[in-house]
This record gives sequence, C-alpha cells and structure tokens, in this order.
Amino acid sequence: MPKPFEFSVNNFAEDLILIQCKSDTLNQNPLIFWQLSNTLLDSFTDIEVIPGEDSLAVKINIIKNTRSQYLLDLKHFLSTYQPEFTKKSSELITVPICYDDEFALDMNEILLSKSLSKEEIINAHCQVVYQVKMIGFTPGFVYLGDLSDELILPRLKTPRVFVPPGSIGIANKRTGIYSLGGPGGWPIIGRTPTNFFDAKKEDPLLIQPGMRLRFESITKQEFDNMLVN
Repeated sequence: MPKPFEFSVNNFAEDLILIQCKSDTLNQNPLIFWQLSNTLLDSFTDIEVIPGEDSLAVKINIIKNTRSQYLLDLKHFLSTYQPEFTKKSSELITVPICYDDEFALDMNEILLSKSLSKEEIINAHCQVVYQVKMIGFTPGFVYLGDLSDELILPRLKTPRVFVPPGSIGIANKRTGIYSLGGPGGWPIIGRTPTNFFDAKKEDPLLIQPGMRLRFESITKQEFDNMLVN
C-alpha cells in the first residue's frame, strides 16, 4: 500500500480550517487540492471547500459540530487519502486571442515595462503550453501557468471595477481568463471571442483544472467574425 501523503490541518478562522501539504507533493501533482476538494464534498455533507493552488480552505458548520471535532475528522480522513497523479497527456485546447488595442487595455504599459516589441510580447504569450491550475477567485476565472519569465509583471496598483468577459490578463507567473467578466487587478493583454461558460450545462464552465491550453493570435476581423458565428 502506498505511503499516505502528509497534510497539515489547522485552524484558520472561526469557521475555516486550512489544509496544506509539502511542496514536493505539489510538485508531483499540482492539482491535488482541486482533487481533494471534490473528494471532501463527496465524503462530508456539512462543509464547503475553497481550493487554491497550494492550500484548501474548508468552511465548517460550527452549529452542527465543534471545530475540534472537524479537525479530528479531517485529520483522520487525510491520514489515508491517496490523490490521483495526473498525466501530462491531458486534453489540449487552443484559445483564440486578439491583441488589438481595443482589447489589450494595458499593452502600452506592458511594452514600456518589458522593453519588448508588441510582436515579441505576443510570441512570448502564445509560445507556451499552459496548464489550467485552478478556477477562482471570481466565478469562471481561469488560472493558467506558468507564464514565460520575460512577461512576468505585478498586479495593477489600482484594480479595475469591471473587466469585460473574455479578457485575458497576466500577473506574476500566471495568465488568466476572465470568462464572465467582473472586477480585476491583472494587466490585460488581450481578449478571446470564445465563451467558456454555458449555464445550461450541469458543469457550466467548459475549462477544467488539468487541461492544457495554448493561445493563438487572431486579427480584429477574425475576432468579430467569431462573435457573429
């Protein structure tokens, strides 16, 4: 029987418990907390989960049970939990992106910051095959990594109140898709005409953690044609 992985389980807030693991476990399976979140929801009926890249927050119901009991139950559950290691041959999808000035809201600042041409920025963004790391922080936001070192930038000093749906941003080692739009603090490099959200489906978001994704540059005319079709 494989040796169980070591998780730490600690109080995080009055009704939150934080689960973490060693970095070597994350290196072997970067989607471990996404997998664990689904397993916990199947095993516990009175919790909510908030998965991140390097931790998992569990929202507990302190009316139904004590925090100490939740801690014991989670530690016992994790003592035998075996995550499934993902294969690198996961599904690869191509996402069209238009870097036209109308959509690349922060392109000028990115060009000045990186001392690169627009063509070099586009090539650097499109040459990487990204992995979908997680879905958060707002509904439908897709975290992708890792971004090329030459494109690494900090978040905006002043976040935008609203970012249009389909906008694609970059920040630190990540690039991300604002599938549904909403507030955002990442520099915006372009926009995709592809709608990844279908409310009629049981699982409305068409992109899931573990998928691989690459961007393909398109013209403004191609963007408009895709929207019509």
